[in-house]
Amino acid sequence: MVLGIRPEQIADEHFDLVVIGSGFGSAFFLHEFAKRRKARILVLEWGRHNTHEWQLDQDANTDIDEETTYQTNSDKPWNYTIGLGGGTNCWFAQTPRFHPNDFRLKSLYGIGNDWPISYDELEPFYCDAEDVMSISGDPDMAAMMPRSRPFPQPPHRMSTPDRMMKAAQPDRHFVVPTARARVPTAQRSSCCANLRCGLCPVDAKFTANNGLMHVFEHPDVSVCLGAEVRRLDHVGGSVRSVTFVHDGKEYSVSGDLFILGANAIQSPAIMLRSGLSGEFVGRGLHESYGWNFEAYLDGVDNFDGSTITTGLNFGLYDAGQHIDQLEIGEGEQHR
Repeated sequence: MVLGIRPEQIADEHFDLVVIGSGFGSAFFLHEFAKRRKARILVLEWGRHNTHEWQLDQDANTDIDEETTYQTNSDKPWNYTIGLGGGTNCWFAQTPRFHPNDFRLKSLYGIGNDWPISYDELEPFYCDAEDVMSISGDPDMAAMMPRSRPFPQPPHRMSTPDRMMKAAQPDRHFVVPTARARVPTAQRSSCCANLRCGLCPVDAKFTANNGLMHVFEHPDVSVCLGAEVRRLDHVGGSVRSVTFVHDGKEYSVSGDLFILGANAIQSPAIMLRSGLSGEFVGRGLHESYGWNFEAYLDGVDNFDGSTITTGLNFGLYDAGQHIDQLEIGEGEQHR
């Protein structure tokens, strides 16, 4: 293990595996890969390793100025972190599974495409990921999204409005699954309910720093920080080496296998710079669409849950097929 190996030490070297990026995809891949075979592995990370203490002191997830990562004329900001652990540093740690029907959009609703795998096939791997992140969740959700193993942690406390919704829709309203610890672990405190999940003040949220550092500290792994990958060098349809910049100087390393895990923005950017511009490369970037609204109920507040967002409701799922009238208050009905 070399965390922070100098580029001069690896220039023109050959590795069994070269991993570009160190966020969710790369870290979880390495978590499984290291169990299966011994290999000489290099991780190239554009950012630095900023500990949780450093992030709190600087009130930032990264030491790279955000102005260097996007065009100033863009009308859409994207939330991601350039640094060891990538998006694990800045995510808000909500972890709901896809509904089984989400895998059959074409068959059931005539839109999009069906997944090539089913919910049942993916379910054991959902459990594996939830175990790694010590997910807190509502066991009642198993009625809608079947589980082969229980959530690692109990659910967070519901707010008063959520408890009312749960009473009205017990089979459709649940405590949201989350990677915020309900009970402390060896590496994480319990959630303090301050709604500062982007940079948790008590380190209750799962991150690479508190949950996956072992993959970067593995004896087979070297991590080169400050390495901005510029292109993949390929011949005859196969990538043979990667070129990266460190402190303004170019370096190259070769490998047998390359894993591109530099997030949904930087990965296609690397491919496009490499001349790998297939039909879908760099297209279709999107987020879930949603609406925000507030409802004020006499004598009821929303400040007694674990955060402002504690409930997940499926009452509007399946294009309204599950919408019923709910008795929220005595003598009152709402849709």
